[in-house]
Amino acid sequence: MSNDFLISTSNRIKRTPFTSRNEIAGVKKYTVYNNILLPTIFKSLKEDYYHLMENVQLWDVCAQRIIEVKGNKSLSLMQYLFCRDFSNISSGKVYYAPIVNFEGGLLNDPVVFCLANNHFLISLSDSDLFNWVSAINNSKEFYSEVKETDVLTIAIQGPKSEKLAKKLFGAEIKTLKYFNFTKLLFNKEEIIISKTGYSKQSGYEILLINPNNAIMLWDLIMEKGKEFNIRVGCPNMIERVENNLLSYGNEMTNKDMPFDCGLGNFCDLETDNDFIGKSALLKQKQIGFEKDIYKIIFNFESDDGSVFFNNLPVFKKDTEIGKVTSVVWSPKYSKYLGFLITSKCIKNNLDDYHILDRVKFDLSDIC
Repeated sequence: MSNDFLISTSNRIKRTPFTSRNEIAGVKKYTVYNNILLPTIFKSLKEDYYHLMENVQLWDVCAQRIIEVKGNKSLSLMQYLFCRDFSNISSGKVYYAPIVNFEGGLLNDPVVFCLANNHFLISLSDSDLFNWVSAINNSKEFYSEVKETDVLTIAIQGPKSEKLAKKLFGAEIKTLKYFNFTKLLFNKEEIIISKTGYSKQSGYEILLINPNNAIMLWDLIMEKGKEFNIRVGCPNMIERVENNLLSYGNEMTNKDMPFDCGLGNFCDLETDNDFIGKSALLKQKQIGFEKDIYKIIFNFESDDGSVFFNNLPVFKKDTEIGKVTSVVWSPKYSKYLGFLITSKCIKNNLDDYHILDRVKFDLSDIC
């Protein structure tokens, strides 16, 4: 079965300033995040994977929309919106922060840039949170300024990204710690460079406040990156699954609580701070969380695995026990790899697969 398909362009699906550069680089497949084109394959899934693991890539991730929140009560608004305790939040840091609805269901798992204690940027995955944030801001009378920005995000990812960043921005960039950011000037305009990215291969995300400099910076990165064998690339499904990086819309939806997805460490239930969904999470914690997520490897033999599976039901005997998501061929294991989301405790491995590990993130892994 082929996974090839075409996306019909329309006014509802937006190109980015870098889409033409992706096309020149030979992009083969897109998906759509936040109504914006996001590349998924250039050469092939495996070839893109091997290149990312050994070199450096430049990604167009403008599909990560940015919401700006600022004002005298903006910190109080952020604390009410998110599960994490922001009482000790510091400027210059980036925070991974789940956001849930009043029933405790995940709405998104954004990262938050703290520009100041009254000024924040929320970087979203595939979810329309702007109306939600605006509605909470107005209905609860925080009266902060909330707007969807024109900030553009690109990323350089891969083991050679630090060498490239040093050549682009100077030696000081190597001192930037994981989940921290700095501000620099490019062509007399401010840019934000953060030690973050949707891979575990090291790298940086660059937020362009002024889109007028977008193509100039892109072309400069490609020129300076030649000696490091740079390519235009994109987040890679294989690398993501091998490294336990979950995807909102695949492994987690608004039907899941953060504790169901290994994100319990990012929910501060013991503080005095109130936030949306806290009472629901506390109630469920007392009862016990029913779901869990595992990384699994399939036992059956197959070829190089060009087929991708998602949201398939899993049965033990005749009983459905959950579903598998993001199943993809792994060069690391030479077998299919994916995530098992189950509503029942798994004590023994099944015939078709065995469990590699339980997916759980610590604050030491993601800030």
